[in-house]
Amino acid sequence: MSAATQVRQRLARVDPALPLLGLVSLVTFVLHGFSGALGRDPGVYAYAGQQVADGVPAYVGILNRAGPLAHLIPAIGVGVARVTGHDDLLGTRVLYMLISVGCVCLAYLAARDLFASRIAGVSSATALLSFAGFITYATYGPREKTPMMLFLLYAFWALTKKRWLTAGLFVGLATLVLQIAFFVGAPMLAVAVLTAEPGRRLRATARMIVGGLLSAVACLVYFVAVGAVHVAVDAFVVINSRYTTATTFTSHLSTHVADLRKGYGFSLLVLVVGLAALIALALPALRSSSRRNDPSVVLVAAFAVGCLGGLLWTLHDFDNWPDVFPLLPLAAIGMGGLVKTLAARLTRPLALGITAAWLVVSMALAVTFSVAHRNHMLVHQRHSVVAVLAQLPGNATILSLRAPQALVLSGRTNPTRYQMFSSGLNRYVDDTYPGGLAGFGRWIGRQRPTLIAVGVPKQPWMGPLLSTDYRRIGSVKGWIWFADKSLGPSTLAALRHASAHPRAVIHGH
Repeated sequence: MSAATQVRQRLARVDPALPLLGLVSLVTFVLHGFSGALGRDPGVYAYAGQQVADGVPAYVGILNRAGPLAHLIPAIGVGVARVTGHDDLLGTRVLYMLISVGCVCLAYLAARDLFASRIAGVSSATALLSFAGFITYATYGPREKTPMMLFLLYAFWALTKKRWLTAGLFVGLATLVLQIAFFVGAPMLAVAVLTAEPGRRLRATARMIVGGLLSAVACLVYFVAVGAVHVAVDAFVVINSRYTTATTFTSHLSTHVADLRKGYGFSLLVLVVGLAALIALALPALRSSSRRNDPSVVLVAAFAVGCLGGLLWTLHDFDNWPDVFPLLPLAAIGMGGLVKTLAARLTRPLALGITAAWLVVSMALAVTFSVAHRNHMLVHQRHSVVAVLAQLPGNATILSLRAPQALVLSGRTNPTRYQMFSSGLNRYVDDTYPGGLAGFGRWIGRQRPTLIAVGVPKQPWMGPLLSTDYRRIGSVKGWIWFADKSLGPSTLAALRHASAHPRAVIHGH
């Protein structure tokens, strides 16, 4: 067989829908652009990536309660950006855009193989692409939930192939990005193992457990090598189990629903319908004993159980709209199954019509959001940092309190790993830092940084420090600038002008 023939045969085995979906999602994300405002949480992970790229171990550069991979993955984007001579944040955002493209492609593969239907696969991929919040963090991140979704989707696809070790490995990796992935992945794996032949279920279970342990052991080896095991255990386990206080979805129902609407817009309906469809598609496994012996039906039920696990955790602990990210791929798969089921019960022309209509609706949602909700606030944030620092000597220092964005955009290093004080981190610092939060405030006073960037809202313990030794000089989206009052009236006035008119200062007007 000639080499040309072999190439043609390999190309013939390539599913043409896969590269097409990758291209469509790439264009959609590029339309959204990379200049959106850098938020506080994306700032945490961008700064963490910079610290790791600088050689500082995960959690040592910045205390955070997400998984260690949430720190390590952004470092890849930072490293590539530095090697190629590009901006750290842009490099990270491009990386996360490519991860998002991978999520769309994996949604296609998982649904295609789960339902044995390309219609289901394409419908699922476009459903995922239609989620407004997903597009937001595809290019306005980096946010830890995006790679978590990628790993979950790879685990989903591995289950359709009965690759137990791979499925366990990727659920483990997803959990090491963000712990909430476990509440989707573990129940799903527990049911999916029933699709193995009765005599091989124990072996399949063992392989899944080994896969999950492999990811955990690799992570442990990393922290042993960098001498940060205690720090990692505190951040990954202790803070979450002892200090984090859950906020139930129903405790502030109207506020949380409004938050979901803000984050997802019309695509919130897709989320609800997709989740309901996935659960409905699993009902045959409950109604009929004969269907419970059908591996394909049981596997759909496994996905539905994962969906229920994610829903229960979301109801138990909900902060804001990104918390439903683990449910987005499951809702997308549910939409794929729904479209396939409807198409199978109709004549071919009607089936094609329904499929085409859904593709048009989902793509319209995606493209409309990408174009209509793009912004360039990052440019203003950059200008603020440049203009303010231009008024100070090169050795001026910045300290962040809930405002990592200023560090990311300035390339400066925080003099302390403590800069986040929400979701239980404040209580952890209060218990573990000498003298508690008050002692930490006194330490800042002794360090006397030139500038302090303070996120909104400020913590009560910050008040005495800021009112005594610092003066507010202005603000930009995401943080407030405070400057050391010892700089003198003329410098403080120049800083206020620079903060209020950064673009004019930069261009010399």
